[in-house]
Parts: sequence; C-alpha cells; structure tokens
Amino acid sequence: MARNFKDLADRAKAEWSDDTRAVYETAGTTFDAELASRVELGAMLAAARKARDLTQPALSSATGIQQAEISRIERGIGNPTAATLSRLAAALGQKITLTRVP
Repeated sequence: MARNFKDLADRAKAEWSDDTRAVYETAGTTFDAELASRVELGAMLAAARKARDLTQPALSSATGIQQAEISRIERGIGNPTAATLSRLAAALGQKITLTRVP
C-alpha cells in the first residue's frame, strides 16, 4: 500500500507504456513552458507599471481590472484573457506582440 501520493504515482508510472510515458513527458515540458511564459509576462507587466510610476490600485482604476487580478498576473499565476491584456497594455502605453514559438 502506498504511504503517500508520490509512492502511489511512482507505482502507477511503473506500469505505463513507452507511449504513455512520452505523452506525460511532453505534457510536462509544455506545462513548464506555459508557467515560465506566465512568469515572464507578469514581470513585464510589473516593470511597465512601475516605469509609469503606477501602483496596482491605480492601474486597476485606469483599466477597470480588479487589483487582485493584476496582482495574480504580475505573480505569474493569473491567466489573463486577450481583452485583459489589451486593456492593461493600452493603459501602460504598451503594445502586445505575438511571436511564433518554434
């Protein structure tokens, strides 16, 4: 009997096929890249806000986006919509650019 989640997960993974293991590894890599992108976006938002000498509450007032959501985005744990990003960028005098990921 597994004593903790890690033991249980390790036992289950031992029975995976090579294909299942490959999918798991790919999904993990993709998930890690997504998290890194969110952290980078948050750092860029915070830097742009600070460059304009704005507080989160002031940016919230200017955009109508809740301060708590701005905080989540800046900490890399938010998942903002395109509309939210557009409103933030406009208020900060910034432009959103999409790039192709290899």
